[in-house]
Amino acid sequence: MSKSEVIQNLLDELNNQNQIYIAIIGIILTVIALGFTLFSFMQLRFSDKQIKKMEDDFKKDFKQDFKIEENNEVLKDMKATLMEVRKNEKLLKEEISTATDLNFENSSFLLSQVDGDTNTLELNNMLINFNTTFDKAILTHNLNLSTLQHVIVNFINCLQKIRKYKIGNDEQVYYKIKKLCADLSSQSDISIQENSDMNRYFTQHSLLKCLKSLESELKEYDKYMNNELEDHDID
Repeated sequence: MSKSEVIQNLLDELNNQNQIYIAIIGIILTVIALGFTLFSFMQLRFSDKQIKKMEDDFKKDFKQDFKIEENNEVLKDMKATLMEVRKNEKLLKEEISTATDLNFENSSFLLSQVDGDTNTLELNNMLINFNTTFDKAILTHNLNLSTLQHVIVNFINCLQKIRKYKIGNDEQVYYKIKKLCADLSSQSDISIQENSDMNRYFTQHSLLKCLKSLESELKEYDKYMNNELEDHDID
């Protein structure tokens, strides 16, 4: 099996995993939403007015003191359960974010493996897969700074190899690459602004250096593409 066939098989496998991953996330989020709806409903039912009404009705029907402490214990148990659900939801979101980041990094790594055997169609398919995982990642959360740094390095390697191996590009591929570079830069700015942890200063600094390298490499890619398009016009 040639390297091109191996890469195409990897792309197909990633796409299949993406579809399964979306379905799982959808089911999990639906269950969480139903859980919160149930707890919200229960909380509304046990509002202060209804508790008072329950107390009055109980006294009226059975003519004995109502032990409000017992009802308070029920409310405490419900609140504790709700806090546990929220805690589990937070952990679940963290796991989803970690899995999404890993999938995103893997797609960028695959993109960095282009070589002299890679043709324009294969490169285009790899860019489509990368863009798909990128879109899914930013829909779930603001991307981790380290993840963005690794992805940008892989993307720079891809641009360098395109020039090194003189991989054929068409306008479709060219504009995909330009848009992805702009999106990576934009998302990096968002993630940096959202990061309030001062201990991450060095990670931010490294990411900014990667962005400058990406900008520089994109200029070299522009020169390469201009020559490619000129040669194509001459032919």
